[in-house]
Amino acid sequence: MARLSGGSRVSSFRVIAPLVFAGLAYATAQTTIVPVVPQIQAATASSAGQVAWVVTGFFVSSAALTVLAGRMGDLFGRKRVLLAVLAVFGVGAVVAALGTSLAAVVAGRVIMGTAGGVFPLAYAILGQHLPRERAAFGMGLISSMFGLGGALGLPVGGFVAEHFGYQGLFWATAVMTVLALAAIAALVPDDRGYGKGRIDWLGAILLGVALGGPLTAISKAEDWGWASPWTLGLLGVGVLVSGVLVVVELRISEPLINPGLMRRRNVWVANLTACLVTVGQAVSFFLIPQVVQLPEESGVGLGVGVGQAGLFLLPSALVVMVAGPLTGRAVARFGVRPPLAVGALGTGAGLGVLAVGGADTASILVGGAVLGLAGGVAFAALPMLIADSVPTEHLGAANGVNTIVRHVSMAVAAQLAAAVLVLGTPRGSGYPSEGAFALDYGSGAVLGLLALLLVPLVRPRPRAEAAPPPEEAAPAEHTGLTAPRIG
Repeated sequence: MARLSGGSRVSSFRVIAPLVFAGLAYATAQTTIVPVVPQIQAATASSAGQVAWVVTGFFVSSAALTVLAGRMGDLFGRKRVLLAVLAVFGVGAVVAALGTSLAAVVAGRVIMGTAGGVFPLAYAILGQHLPRERAAFGMGLISSMFGLGGALGLPVGGFVAEHFGYQGLFWATAVMTVLALAAIAALVPDDRGYGKGRIDWLGAILLGVALGGPLTAISKAEDWGWASPWTLGLLGVGVLVSGVLVVVELRISEPLINPGLMRRRNVWVANLTACLVTVGQAVSFFLIPQVVQLPEESGVGLGVGVGQAGLFLLPSALVVMVAGPLTGRAVARFGVRPPLAVGALGTGAGLGVLAVGGADTASILVGGAVLGLAGGVAFAALPMLIADSVPTEHLGAANGVNTIVRHVSMAVAAQLAAAVLVLGTPRGSGYPSEGAFALDYGSGAVLGLLALLLVPLVRPRPRAEAAPPPEEAAPAEHTGLTAPRIG
């Protein structure tokens, strides 16, 4: 049982369970769309490049608005904002389900993507309402929904689309959203937010452009070409606007992305670790379904169907479901350094198994399971590292930045892995070489292992009576922050 600020007690299960279900609803929506893209293309008579916006639009809107949702939760109440973004998510699913044109389906998916704040808001709610041990357990369980949703997305999406069409997929998402809304409204405690400050709308717009431009360029680079004016132009806009964003955020008193928080050692270590580990996880998530679907005559594939391909990700998802909650308990007892080390080592080891084993079924299952362990452990520890390092009133925004780092890293890793496969396809062959897959896996393994170098930099969680290190405190005249929340 957890004690709220007003003195009443609330069951940890009552807080955790609805948030886990909301996270699963959002996570599955990210990948269930993949098997139905060809069906949407045929139904709307669109080209492959046009229908790709069903996927691209979702991730661009998600990346652009995640930090904004976290900041709004900090100011106006995390539960209230979470209910709002979930309601928008459900509306988007209905728009896509009713849409008979590609524009309507894409619009629905873009609206759904705006709910990217589900995860950072959920982490902030747990950090605010539950004691550290129970909050860590809940954060681990919610983090595991990333892996579970991703693994279930392909087989579930294929099954639903086969029997109910792509509209059935969106209706199922809408039903899940309604259930999540009802559970959160009834069970999660209310919070009023901190109400001090304002929304940095200029920062939000600049962040949206800074992320949206490059993400669009990266996702469309295979169609446009990496050297095309559109690709280079959007990448250049992203770099330019990112520079403007940094200048703006440094000069205003209440920035969307607080530079004082981002400079704290544990915060930037958490974000850099998220980037390195996510790249390795994304490489495996992108490549394993491709490897197993390539025909056996290619020399690198197993020749299975789309629905069966998703099953090869299940070992990873099952391990994530166990590793996440257990890591929460371990973090509460031993701190975040051991889980982060396990996450980095596991990422390198899992990808190493995949690089050496190639299309061997046992190697794929074992490598995927090791990666599931690594991801479940690392991603469960990161929200707790942030919760220990920033003031309570900034938990939503800080977790929003970390979530964006993961989304952007995933998108970039998938596109770069695809580019390696294209370059590694021998002339006259329709299939990438085994060496191209090994190079992708090996590169991800190296980046994952680099995260090991960050583990010693993590500052241990101080005792409640200890003051924060001077170099960790943000300048009061710039940020107006209090000391980091302990516990």
